[in-house]
This record gives sequence, C-alpha cells and structure tokens, in this order.
Amino acid sequence: MREEDLLLFAVELDALTLTDSLAAYGAPEDPLIPLGELARLLDLDLDVSPAARRVTGRLGEAQRSVIIDLASGTARVAGKPIALTPEDVVVTASEIYFRASALQRLLPITLAIDTEALQIKIAALETLPIQARLERIARSRGTGANVESDEPTLKVATPYRLLSAPAFDVAVETGVSSLSSNTVRRYDVRIGGDLLYTGFQGYVGSDEHGEVSAVRATVERHRVGGGLLGPINATSVTGGDVFTPNLAIGARSVGGRGFAFTTAPLEQTSVFDRIDLRGELPIGYDVELYVNDILRSGQRTPVQGRYEFLAVPLVRGVNVIRIVSYGPRGERSETTKVVNVSGGQMKSHQTTFEFGVVQQERPLVAVRASASATDIVDVVSTAGRMRAVASLTHGLTQNLTLVAGAALYPAAADDDRQLYALGLRTSILGLATQFDAAGDDKGGVGLALGVAGRPFGVSVVGRHSIYSGGFIDEAYPAGDLTRQLKRHSELSVDGSLAFKDKVLPLSGRLQHDLYTNGATNLLASSRASTTVANILVSGGLDYERTHDTSAGLQQRLAGVFSASKFAGYTWQLRGALDYTLLPTPQLGSFSFTADRDLSEALAVRFGLGQSLGDSKTTSIQAGAIYRTRYGDLSLSGDYTTPTNDWRIGLQFAFGLVFDPTNRRYGLSRPGPATGGNVAFQAFVDRNGDGVFDTGDEPVTKVAVDGGEKKAVTGPDGRVFVTGLGVSPISRLQIGLDDIDNPYVQSPPRIVQFSPRAGQVLRIPYPLTPTGEVMAVVSLRKPDGKVVGLSAVHVRLVRGDNPPIEGSTEFDGSVSFEHLPVGTYRFELDPEQAARLRMRLKEPVTFKVVADGGFVPDVAAEVMFEPRPEPAATP
Repeated sequence: MREEDLLLFAVELDALTLTDSLAAYGAPEDPLIPLGELARLLDLDLDVSPAARRVTGRLGEAQRSVIIDLASGTARVAGKPIALTPEDVVVTASEIYFRASALQRLLPITLAIDTEALQIKIAALETLPIQARLERIARSRGTGANVESDEPTLKVATPYRLLSAPAFDVAVETGVSSLSSNTVRRYDVRIGGDLLYTGFQGYVGSDEHGEVSAVRATVERHRVGGGLLGPINATSVTGGDVFTPNLAIGARSVGGRGFAFTTAPLEQTSVFDRIDLRGELPIGYDVELYVNDILRSGQRTPVQGRYEFLAVPLVRGVNVIRIVSYGPRGERSETTKVVNVSGGQMKSHQTTFEFGVVQQERPLVAVRASASATDIVDVVSTAGRMRAVASLTHGLTQNLTLVAGAALYPAAADDDRQLYALGLRTSILGLATQFDAAGDDKGGVGLALGVAGRPFGVSVVGRHSIYSGGFIDEAYPAGDLTRQLKRHSELSVDGSLAFKDKVLPLSGRLQHDLYTNGATNLLASSRASTTVANILVSGGLDYERTHDTSAGLQQRLAGVFSASKFAGYTWQLRGALDYTLLPTPQLGSFSFTADRDLSEALAVRFGLGQSLGDSKTTSIQAGAIYRTRYGDLSLSGDYTTPTNDWRIGLQFAFGLVFDPTNRRYGLSRPGPATGGNVAFQAFVDRNGDGVFDTGDEPVTKVAVDGGEKKAVTGPDGRVFVTGLGVSPISRLQIGLDDIDNPYVQSPPRIVQFSPRAGQVLRIPYPLTPTGEVMAVVSLRKPDGKVVGLSAVHVRLVRGDNPPIEGSTEFDGSVSFEHLPVGTYRFELDPEQAARLRMRLKEPVTFKVVADGGFVPDVAAEVMFEPRPEPAATP
C-alpha cells in the first residue's frame, strides 16, 4: 500500500454524510477501506486489533459473532466461513484495511462507489446501530482520522512497580424481605495494583449478614515472549491463591494457596486437553460461555466471587471463546479469547514445562471452612493436603513429541498418591494421535489412546482409557470418583450444517464409563446456536443413563432453550426455558428479562420468572438504575405469587482509584480494579521538555477513545479513562479535531500500552506550537510581468536542524505546515539551482512566533544567471 495511492472518499448513509475524508488506498473501483474507522462511523461493535492481526465483535440485533484471525486465515460471521484472499487485506500499525468487495461479504452492507466523485454510498441490509440511534449521527460526522499507512504509534512502557496505590471496585447491597426479619447486608470488594514488581489482585466478599465469607489474593506476571524466572524462561508466574496444572491422565487442576508457573505459549493448548476458564463475577451478574458460536454453559452463582467453567473441550484449530456477562444494572459486556489448538506436537527440540504446588482447597487468607460447588471429589477429606503437579513436553522430532508428568495428590481420605506419567504425541495418516500411560505408588495403572481429525470438515476427537489396580483418573469430567473405574470412553463431534445462507453450528459429546462392580454410566449432550429472524437462539439436550445391579436402570433426558435479541439497539431481551423429557415429560421453568437505557444516566430492567413444575410460582422483577460518574445506584424489587413473598434491594457499585496527577483518590464508575486505567494530560509544551510545567498551557477538547466510552479533556487538559480491561496490547485513539488551536504538532495519535488490573498509567501528551506558511516563487520577465515558477525545489532551514523540503505547484506556490517555533531561511535546492543557474534575488527569512499560527505569505523572486559565452578559439 503506497502513499501515492491515497484516496479520500466522502461516505454517505441514508443521504447523510458521515465523513468527507475516509482515507482509502488502491484502485478506486475496489479500494482498501479502513475497517476500524468504518466501524466507528457506523457504530458497529467491532474490535479491530492490528497488533494481533485480528477483528472480533458482534453484528445486528441478534449479536452475531464476528471473528477474523489473519494469523490463522480464519474469517467467520455467525459461524459461516468467509473466503478472504491475501489481496483482500492489508495490515498497518494502526489499522486493518479490507477491499470494498470483501467488506460486503463480511458486513450487512452494500457499497456503491462513484470513482469520479470519490464518493461511497452505503446501503444497509439490516438496521445498523447508527440508524437506530439517529442522535449519534451528528457526533459521527467529520470524524475521519486521515489514516495513513505509516501512521506512527506512541508506545508507552508499563513496567511493574515495587508498590502502587491500589484501585478498588466496591459493590454494597442492602435490602429487606418478607422471608426474614433481618436486613440483608452484603458487599464485594475487588483490589488491583502492583506489588513487589508483580500484578496483585485481591477479593473480599461477605455473606448476607455482612460477615466476611471469602478472601482471595494473587500475584502474577505474564509475558508473551517468556523471560520470567531467569533461565526458566517462564511465560506466566502466579503465587497466592492459584491453580495447579492438570495432566492428560491422573491429576486434575485444583486450587489452593501456593505457587505455579509455565513456560508454554499463552493461549495455546492441545486438542486432547480441556481448559478451565475463570474470571470475576460480581454480585448479581450472570455469565454465558460461547465456544465457536455455540452456547455451552452459564453460571449465576459466584464461587468465591468468580465464575468457573471447568474442563471445557475445544476443537483443533482456532477456537473463539466468548464470555458474555449480564449485570443487574442492565450491563452487557463480552470478553473474547482466541485459543489456537494443535495436535499436541511441539517443534523439534522445543521444550515447555509446567509446575504448580498448593495446599489444596485452602485460601491464602483462611476465613472459614468452605468448599467450591464445582468440586468433583470430597474436598472435606482432602482439603489442606498438599498437591504438586509437574509436566514436561519436548519435541523429539518434527512429528513426535514426548510428554512426561509427575504428581503428588490426595485421592481420598488418608490416600496420598504419587503418580508418574509418560506419553507421546504424533500424527498418523493426518490424524493427531495421543498415547498416555501412568502408574501410581499404590499399584494403579492407567492407559489412554486419543485420536483427533477433521473428516469432511467436522472436528472429531475420540479417547479411550483402561484402568487397573484401583487407579484414580481425575482428568476426565463428570465421573463418579467414589467407585473404581475400569474403562472410560468419550467422543466429541463439532461441525455445522449449511442451509442456503444460514449456518447451524452443532456440538455433541458422548461419554461411557464402566466400573469394576459392573455398573455403567452413559452421558450424552448436544448444543446448537443460530440466528432466526434477527434473534440468537440456542438449544441443548442432556441425556444420562445409569445401570447398577442394585439400583437398576435409571434414565434422564433434559433440555434447555434460550433466545436473546438487542431489539432496535435499545432493548436487550433475553429468555430461557428448561424442560425434562425423561423419565416424565415436564416443563421446568421459564425466565424473561428486558433491559433498556433511557439515557446515558438512567436505565430500567423488567423480569419475569415462572415455575412450571409441581409448585407453580410466578416471580416479577422491576428495577431502575441511575449511573453517575461516581458510581451506579440501583433499586430493585421482586414479588412472588401465590406465596406473596417480596424483596426490595438497594445496591451501589463504584470504583475508588488514585489519580497520580491530582495525587488523591477519587470515586469512579465500577471497573478500575479489574482493568487498566489512564490519567491523560494534554498541554501545549512551550519549552519542549515533554513535562507540564510553568508556562505550559492545558488543552481542552482532546478526545480519548478506547475505554468504556469516549472521554474528552476538560479545561485543565486532563481526563481519567477507565474500562480499559486487561490485555497484552491495548490502544487509545487520540482526536484533535475539536481543539481550539489547530496550529500545534502532536505526538502519534495512536497510543499503545499493556493494561493490567488496577494499573493507573500516566500519559502526558505534549503538543508543540507550530506555524503554517505559504511561499510563492516567482520570476520577473523582461517586460516587468511577474509569473510563478512551478516544479522548483525549495527548502526551509532552521539552525542546525535538517531542512524541510518542498516543491512549488503550477502557480509557484508551496505550503509548509506544522513548522516548529523558530527563524527560518527560505532556500532553493542547491543541486537544482546549480543545474539551472538559478538563485534568489535577495535572502528570504521569516519567523514562527511562540504562539504558532499562520505566517504571512513569503515572496521569493528568483533570477537566472546568463549562460557563459563559449571560449573563443584562436
């Protein structure tokens, strides 16, 4: 992409001009268009990350998922693959450009391009957010950023500190209920910051009586390229409340107080592994887990303030994991992770190592004995015991990888086991193949064989294990560890069905267990999600059959159906229905919620719950939320009939964060402790030292985009930005279109950094005064007429600084912008002047004053020296 191919298009939607300067490149009939800028103009929920070469987000009222991962060549919209060629995409430091023809395959729009008028007319194939919110169009006009292919990036270092002022997220709740004479008092406090050159995250939660019920404290460091722990070269190190790694056979991942690290690449795993997903779950929130566009699971009740999705299976290749959070105040947020799943093979001579040791089920700060609702084993008998797990993976050849593991873990009361495992990873006839063998010090032996492939585009993973000698395998999910297992088999199938322009992603799981006493257990599940009439619908079935000589045959088949829609981009509607088909067909319960923002400050929520089983009850919920810059205040009420139970609750959620510019704590909206924060200051730097000091002037109306919402500097030139999340790379877009003084030169308008929980990054943004001058190079003809000279190479010289060069236009004029303060000499290019025997009639100088601004036009008259007469010959 070349600078000389720059095209400035005017963009129209519904006869409204969104911008008159969209910077595109290439052929006018099919130009390369910046997706990030186009998404901002149309208010599309797309996250464009040039550094990661990735685009993620959602489209339409049905919130169809979008994933474009250029590194792996993946492009999907609502699960449907979209063909892209290398010529369709160009990635720069600040943007990802797509050809217009490719954009029309990715987005619900058509583009009519007028190559002569340089105009693009957008026709929406469905209602776009900007059309549903017409009041936002005025703010969208004229926001073209004049993106250039080589636009620089201001990279701000984010080193860990010995100690930083921590940030807090606090939620306090009180309420009264007809079921209790006591007033409910509950709180959640989350803490984030730097401690001992690591990132610290803490949590304190209470029960409904206001007594502390859970405490967490973790320090961690992550580095994508490794380099942690010296020669170990770890990519991740955690201490405090941590989790051990799991082995392919034998020991599972368990939490407790201890220490863990890994040298394995982040966001990469094996198709035979399952991953555990954990994150913060504040009071009143619920989360949904989507894997490759399929709703897999959900959680409403936090476990020590967190959600937990354990043993999540993935498919080979790129997996898009979306965790959607819904808050009690109408919030909706989404975290997207892209995990690259391989067949478990390493490059030749490449080695990774994982290790973790914990005091099992014991938090770093013990409050009182409690057990996780998600535990599989009897934690009462194993809590407080030591668990240590180590795993090494080494690439023997390009096609053969060795895996070795060891573990010390409590299998049951008074049963501490030492386990050793050895395995191979390879590819046979294009199928990823895994073999594992393990034995423990109690005589137990386990063998496992796994095969994975993609026949006909369908991901299939199969695994079969056999056990003897009382071997206990915790690594597989949903088993009964109270009985000795003899054989375990499982099969996973993931694919999609295409119906014309629709794609239906499907996922199925099958698991069969045979115990030593002859009992069997069969588990089967299926999941599907798709879009119907702009509604995202998901369904699932779960079947379980247990056969035991004492209890006989037992069967259960249950299902769930859910739907959601962002109706008119104003109402967030969600509904769910669960039911049972075996042993007796019966409806379970139905729920429906509706959230709407009436304004930026006020929102409402309505809910309905209906129990359809034997005890038929109806619950009605209503609430109002008032959002301020100091926090969110919500009032909610619930009523249940026919029991006539009621509850009224009041919650206030806020953040408390230290502003290093003002050197004091201040209240903010929730979020500073769980993500990064920026104290941004824009000012005119008179002395050029990059620091705001005496004589410098604050700059108001500087836009900072990239946080929870766009922020603008105030009269003091400052703005505090929260809601930046946690990621290896994050960017802020700086806008100077509305500032009062346009005659300033700025640092790069893309600011890049690595935010982490509770971090407050101070970013000074010095603007230097500049001038603008128009010069005219002319020649006086013998008849006295003055004419402009074109194609004259000229330059401006300021002291010992490199010259600023330019060339005159057809009328002899040349314009120079963004000139730093100082005195300039206007000169002709020495090489051209010597060749043409041209010189200035008299020296020309001008000055850019301290305030910058427009300099009066400069006139430079040139003269041509006569050609020397040839020497006379004798």
